[in-house]
Amino acid sequence: MADGLLERVYTGAVLKVDRSGESIVHRSFGHTGGPEADPVTRDTIFDLASLTKVTATTPCWMDLSAETPGILDRGISFWMPHCPPDKTEITPRLLLAHASGLPAWRPYYLTRFEGRPRQEVLREILEEPLLYPPGKGCLYSDLGFMLLAFLIEMETGLTVEQFVRQRVHGPLGLLDDLMFSPSGRENKTAVTRHCDPVGLVNDLNCRAMGGVAGHAGLFGTASGVAALAEEYRRSYTSSKGLFDQGRMREFAARTGYTEECTRALGFDTPSAHGSSAGTLFSPQSIGHTGFTGTSVWVDLPSELTVVLLTNRVIMGEADQRIKDFRPRVHDAIVEEVLS
Repeated sequence: MADGLLERVYTGAVLKVDRSGESIVHRSFGHTGGPEADPVTRDTIFDLASLTKVTATTPCWMDLSAETPGILDRGISFWMPHCPPDKTEITPRLLLAHASGLPAWRPYYLTRFEGRPRQEVLREILEEPLLYPPGKGCLYSDLGFMLLAFLIEMETGLTVEQFVRQRVHGPLGLLDDLMFSPSGRENKTAVTRHCDPVGLVNDLNCRAMGGVAGHAGLFGTASGVAALAEEYRRSYTSSKGLFDQGRMREFAARTGYTEECTRALGFDTPSAHGSSAGTLFSPQSIGHTGFTGTSVWVDLPSELTVVLLTNRVIMGEADQRIKDFRPRVHDAIVEEVLS
């Protein structure tokens, strides 16, 4: 982690390592990145970017699928009867598995929306040509998770922000550690871009939608991410966790829509080569990364959880050294903790 500072991979970071629910390491490094920047502390808030997928949207669907059996396999026409014919066979399960056929990304923020930008984004997603038939491929897709958040709203009448606060973050006591806006806590928030106000979400599509979306928008501390990850581990190994054990195990298993796809439901699993988890996490691990330089990995058999939060985007979006840095950190941790 000190090397990461010296190499200017980030200006600040927090690393949290837990084993069987007990904290082994919880260290902060560097500074928040702004003018006269404060030191990063263990309570510093980071833009979690795509960790939103597994810390907000995915647990909502775990909760919904436990409450309403079969909901994961409903076609989206159940909620949107007038959706285009090529989309009727898309289900929440396919969206969670990144197997819907939707493109990875589109710059919707460049569109000049009139009136209701969120509804315009939904319309744009539904009009996207599919890249492959639903269930016949695997392509990581922000659009799919944006659509999952719209479906939560149609099913419950609550936004993904409201639903996850009520059903997940609130019951776990994490409302001060996981939030869609750090408003009022800017002095505790790491700078993501020098040119942006502190606390403004980095993802431009999420900005266009008001800061709340299914693919990005959540901010949080390492403690908050680790506590939710620990709840996943507890729910996987026993019936005493917040989430239904059967649902948790279903979501943690690879979906197998294509032979090479590493995706579970919402979560990723380690790939054979080039995984952000490094080379030593077991195949029965679940995790995710975020564009801003964040990640969480849970090795379920060894009960090891690693949360790494950084502000690597402050060095420029084109600086991709975090992809080499993360595996180094994870391998060093496993060698130290599990050897």
